Amino acid sequence: MRFVRPVFRTAGAVAGTVRDINRLQEVARILIRHGLGILVSSIDIPGIPKPNPETDSIAVLTTPDRAVAALQELGPTFIKLGQVLSTRPDVVPPAWIEAFQELQDNAKALDLAGIRAALDTELPNWQTETRDFDETPLATASIAQVHRATLLDGRRVVFKVQRPGAHAKVRADLSILHLLARRVLAEFPEAGTLDVEGVLTEFERSISAELDFLAEAENMRRFGQNFADTPELRVPRVIDALTTRTVLCAEFLDGVPIRRARELGFNMDRVGERYLRAAYDMLFHHGFFHGDLHPGNVLVMTGEVLGLLDFGMVGRLTREMKDSLVSLLFALERGDHRAVARIFYDIAIKEERVDYGAFERDVIDVVDRHWSGTSFQSMQIGRFLMDVTRGSLRHRVRAPPAYTMFFKALLTTEGLAKSLIPEVDPLAAAQPYVRRLVTERYSEQRLREDLFYSVITLGTLAHRLPTTVSQLLDDVDRQRLRLIVQNELDPAAAAAADRRQNRMILAIFAVTGVVCGTLTLSWDGFTVFGYSILSGIFYLASFPLFVLTLWMTLRNRG
Repeated sequence: MRFVRPVFRTAGAVAGTVRDINRLQEVARILIRHGLGILVSSIDIPGIPKPNPETDSIAVLTTPDRAVAALQELGPTFIKLGQVLSTRPDVVPPAWIEAFQELQDNAKALDLAGIRAALDTELPNWQTETRDFDETPLATASIAQVHRATLLDGRRVVFKVQRPGAHAKVRADLSILHLLARRVLAEFPEAGTLDVEGVLTEFERSISAELDFLAEAENMRRFGQNFADTPELRVPRVIDALTTRTVLCAEFLDGVPIRRARELGFNMDRVGERYLRAAYDMLFHHGFFHGDLHPGNVLVMTGEVLGLLDFGMVGRLTREMKDSLVSLLFALERGDHRAVARIFYDIAIKEERVDYGAFERDVIDVVDRHWSGTSFQSMQIGRFLMDVTRGSLRHRVRAPPAYTMFFKALLTTEGLAKSLIPEVDPLAAAQPYVRRLVTERYSEQRLREDLFYSVITLGTLAHRLPTTVSQLLDDVDRQRLRLIVQNELDPAAAAAADRRQNRMILAIFAVTGVVCGTLTLSWDGFTVFGYSILSGIFYLASFPLFVLTLWMTLRNRG
């Protein structure tokens, strides 16, 4: 019932889903102040007035600068969300991406006493293992703070210390974001084409990984193993004895961010070549890649040796994903644009019936814009994949998050190379990897493996088929077969039915009160001026119910 649902949302969704009501109130006030009140207009939040629809409208709020200001004021979780959105050109317009890229985590440095207290809690013996602990932070963020130190054996390291209370605050903010996402989808169903839930799920996975330093340490070890035979690339070694879930101790890499390498005189031809080789090795060869390889996470050290930082967000390219990507590129090279559309459609997530003809036409249009029909040398693969993904959203066809992360990483690699190292050609550098993928996919050994897998699968199916068919026929014969039919009402029709039900219930209560009042007129237990007090109570209770029923009927004629 709709007149009960706001109360339910307050007590259930707000009190149950949201972990911190005070934080929700703070978020609501900030959103309203920045013209984004429509995001909370349908949520009953104690102490927060309803936004004014005349001022808090879609036309007012849709400016990137206004959204950036709100995210900046909302704090670390929301800033991180904006940073993640800045890497999603498949769902965010270019102007918003440019604005979100300016978001910076300008957290204040935690005092040294707080850092030492956190270290003492997690590593009681850390002071006996270190010397020369640098009190000045090397880096400061809302989730963690980094300090340099030297171990007793002379190794230079960094301590990445999670801020006290960061985990609880992020979890509270995530519950608020889920509540806001549900309200946005309920109020604006067209937002479903933007993959709101998918973006939020990806973001939650990303920020949850950043809160678990043991997971980040494991990622660092795996990257270190993958590049063990690559002397021109360094991954910091983890100091296991001084690493916990909230404290990460790792080797210190002495270098400069790649964006400053040119001004400091490094050989950019060599830097660019090594950067692309490392990125494409991760993406196409290892199948385990850095999910946030922006310029701030790439260092250049003496001898143009590259160092990688921040391994909280990683992606994986499985064998199945490699096969789909190869099939996509192979169809593209053969000029079979319809096959490109079919392959992408097969790997995508479809939440409802799709007009495949319209979808296919849109994909072919994207292919025509990107593919010259000659070779991959002139094609930006990352941009092409992202444009196909963005165009597909109009048909409620979206790429799985694992593919989206790969597309984004590929696009980031191409973009960094073009903006900071124009001496190298990312398209030419990618060609050997693409050719290797195609060769491996259609090699004799791989075809044998696929044939063997198909035979095993068919054998298993053939073995199970008689039993399954027998059980099905037995269920039909004994009338145990059940079909579940679910009827989904149109949201507008469901809302109108709710309103009618609400009015009926109110009318029943009102009529019941009148009937009870009439029946107790002759009751002589308590009277005033000869009239029963109980009868008067029933009549008085019925009057506002009649008024409310009349008001709801006039207000909602549905």
